[in-house]
Amino acid sequence: MKKLLSISLICLFAFPAFSQERWTKKAPRRGADAREKHTIVSAYGAAFGLTYGKQIWDPEGPLAQERYMLSWNAAGLVEFFRHTHYRWRMELEYNKMGTKELYYPPSSALVVNKTNYIQFNNYLKIIYKEYKVIPYLLIGPRVEYLFVRKASVYPEIIGQFHSFQVTASVGAGFEIAWNHALRPFMEGFYNHDILPSLQTVASPSQPILTTINYHAWELRIGLKYFIAKGKGDACPPVDNPAGN
Repeated sequence: MKKLLSISLICLFAFPAFSQERWTKKAPRRGADAREKHTIVSAYGAAFGLTYGKQIWDPEGPLAQERYMLSWNAAGLVEFFRHTHYRWRMELEYNKMGTKELYYPPSSALVVNKTNYIQFNNYLKIIYKEYKVIPYLLIGPRVEYLFVRKASVYPEIIGQFHSFQVTASVGAGFEIAWNHALRPFMEGFYNHDILPSLQTVASPSQPILTTINYHAWELRIGLKYFIAKGKGDACPPVDNPAGN
């Protein structure tokens, strides 16, 4: 699986360069406008941030109660197309999700159940243009692979979690537009299971079907590199009649 992850990361960042090289070799050079129209990949980059989430047990488990856990995430991303208001983004993300578990009294110990995922994210990006600051919305699904599971409590239940999961995510952010190919950005997400992570009987003494979902908020910052600047990416012209 680690080898598959490495290959996926290489493909994620190599594809923009390949697209650019393919244009340079095969397409006639007719100026910047022609180049912008034929480049499918508009930008690529990386982000790093915080994840704040927990598992939601319904009903709650027999041994402990779930609490929010603060952890981290990191992602590589590629953006496609150059429409003024709509783009498409694909990401490969590593996300330490998990949950904290507070044992019921008299123990009251606080422990951690780790469930770390590799995620393939796809978003529709809806852009609202502003001068120098460009706000946007992101909405779409994530396909998640459970890469690490390590439970301090309920290990037999965590061991039954589905290896693959689909979640729905919605986010908002902004990027700084300036006359440079590199652009910083900041964004936040809310992420929730579409189908439960697991449905099981948590306690043999109480054979009640327990549904487990995960939800989290994410905040991250990053840098994007724009391969070529199109009309939709450019900052508004500055009126300078004096020519200085």
